[in-house]
Amino acid sequence: RYKGRLIVRFDDTNPSKEKEEYQQSIVEDLKLLGVNPDVVTYTSDYFHTIHGYALQLIENGLAYMDDTPQEQMKQERADRIESKHRNQTPQQAKEYFELLCSGKPEGAPWCLRAKIDMASDNGTLRDPVLYRQNLTPHHRSGTTFKAY
Repeated sequence: RYKGRLIVRFDDTNPSKEKEEYQQSIVEDLKLLGVNPDVVTYTSDYFHTIHGYALQLIENGLAYMDDTPQEQMKQERADRIESKHRNQTPQQAKEYFELLCSGKPEGAPWCLRAKIDMASDNGTLRDPVLYRQNLTPHHRSGTTFKAY
C-alpha cells in the first residue's frame, strides 16, 4: 500500500552483551510471523564512519574525553556539575581518544562525552557518554575496534 521498505537494524555496539545467535533468532522469528525484511543492517558496518564522526566532534570542540569515575560522573550529571575535563583542547581530547581506542590499559578509564548542556532540565542532554573502551572481541569485526 505504501510501497515502503522494511529495514531491520541491529545496534551491535556492545560486544559484551550481543551475540550473533540473538540477531539470527530475531530474523528467523520475524520470518515465522510472515515478516520479511528488505534489508538487514548492523551498526558495526559503520564503525569506521562512526570513528571518523567522533574525531570530527572532537576537532569541532563538541566532544571531550573524561576519566571521571562512573559513579562520580553520574552524581555530577545529576547535580549539573561540569567535568573537570570539559574545557580541554581538541588536541588533548584527540590524544586521549586515540589512547582509548588503542586498547591500552591507560586508555580504559577514559570515555568520549558529547558536549551538550550540563544545565539542561533533561538529564540525558547533560554530556552523555558516546564511547567507552571494551576489549571483548566483536562477533562481526573481531578485535579491530577496542572502543564503542
